[in-house]
Amino acid sequence: RETGRVAHKGYTTLEELASGAAYFDQKDNLSVYHACASYKELSIEVDGKKKYRVPDNWNRAKSLWIDLDCGEEKAAKGEGYLTKRDAATDINRFCVEHDFPKPMYVDSGNGVHCYWPLTRAIGPNSWRAMATMFKAALANDGVLADPTRTADLSSVLRPVGSHNRKPGRDVKEVKAKCAPNPVSPEEFKATLSKITAGLELPPVRTSFDAG
Repeated sequence: RETGRVAHKGYTTLEELASGAAYFDQKDNLSVYHACASYKELSIEVDGKKKYRVPDNWNRAKSLWIDLDCGEEKAAKGEGYLTKRDAATDINRFCVEHDFPKPMYVDSGNGVHCYWPLTRAIGPNSWRAMATMFKAALANDGVLADPTRTADLSSVLRPVGSHNRKPGRDVKEVKAKCAPNPVSPEEFKATLSKITAGLELPPVRTSFDAG
């Protein structure tokens, strides 16, 4: 993505995606993001227009994720944490208090991304059901995750190894801080069900679609 413009580039393997991200990240006028889920086609046509990360093209996802914004402005608005350490500490607290799996922490440069990898990919209906539960659990516990990312299967985030280029700020490399063990979708959902017991939630599927 260049300032003012967004361009999509599709890949059929993770290796090709990683190579493409590294290639485009070398261009200092671009900010690179990766789609967090997979898609059925590189693009589809909707009402005569080429579309990419739209519901009709959703395929599968093998992780859940959250985006934690950091900085004085976000903290003052109650929309994030003052420091990245504060953000990581709060997620760690959430995991310990609820016997929840620890995530992969990613230093995005100016914030923290967290991923919970699954043992297998699941389809969009199952993913959105779990993500909706996850979003409610975090909000009820006071975790300041960006609500627009947690339950959005169309999300894009910065890939590890790329660089965060924000105008007026130092360029920062996106770095992974740990590699957790994947959790089965059933185990993840069971834990979420305990945490959200008593909360008013939309109906949740009892079985998992494979996409």
